[in-house]
Amino acid sequence: MTEDGKLAPPRGDRSLWFTVAGVGLTTAVATVLGSSRVAAWTLAVVLAACAVARAVLPEPGPLAITVRRRWLDVAVLLGFAVLVGVLGTLLPGQ
Repeated sequence: MTEDGKLAPPRGDRSLWFTVAGVGLTTAVATVLGSSRVAAWTLAVVLAACAVARAVLPEPGPLAITVRRRWLDVAVLLGFAVLVGVLGTLLPGQ
């Protein structure tokens, strides 16, 4: 909160770097291993890690993953993580 009682804007451009690093890791895994299944699981882990970070870090939250209310951000990120993980499991192995 700011001095006038308003909610402070999201802070920390480090979260942007961590998010980009997670996407870069997923891309590197897909490129090096050539497996879309493993890449999907990697992306699911990155999404789950973002959900945990959004859930436990104090308000106003990390800039890269703070969009709406905390509970909604966590629910959407975890939902995407589960969806990507399930779709990754259903992909044919390569």
